[in-house]
Amino acid sequence: MGAGRALVPRGLAVAVCVGIVAGAAAGAALYGKGAAVPGAPLSYVDGPSLSVDAEKADYAPGEAVRIRVVNTGTVPLEFADASYGVRVTQLDGIALFPPQPGDAGEGGEGGGPAVLSPREEAAVVWNQTKSDGSAALHGTYRISSSATVQPAAAGGFAGGPAAERLGASVTINILG
Repeated sequence: MGAGRALVPRGLAVAVCVGIVAGAAAGAALYGKGAAVPGAPLSYVDGPSLSVDAEKADYAPGEAVRIRVVNTGTVPLEFADASYGVRVTQLDGIALFPPQPGDAGEGGEGGGPAVLSPREEAAVVWNQTKSDGSAALHGTYRISSSATVQPAAAGGFAGGPAAERLGASVTINILG
């Protein structure tokens, strides 16, 4: 080797520098966007809005998962059942825990539709049991909820005679 010759090829050094700058720029641009983070503060907005939250991101096997369904908007939200539309799925979309008709959240009565007024919240507890009664395995799961906003309640937000559907989700991990 000659004196002054670089140990790292110039092309590799340029590629690494460009990658670092591009990664930093993408991180800055995407910060705060995407999936909800369990336990993060909720944002309240004018109009219809729904949020789903879990106490934390990681759970031990068999530990109760407390789920909050929050109306973070200014109009009432209607849910199809007393479980407040909560569904637990694997990341590939396979339903793990769709509550059966009549299931209720914490302290709920079961039965028909449920309504959350603005800034009101409901709690649903999932005991990491699948619909067939077996225990959920370790992995990452998506907890979601969906609600309906009736056009009259939306004050023009629904944009027509049909009801507007809202959805929200959060991901959690069951550690093995």
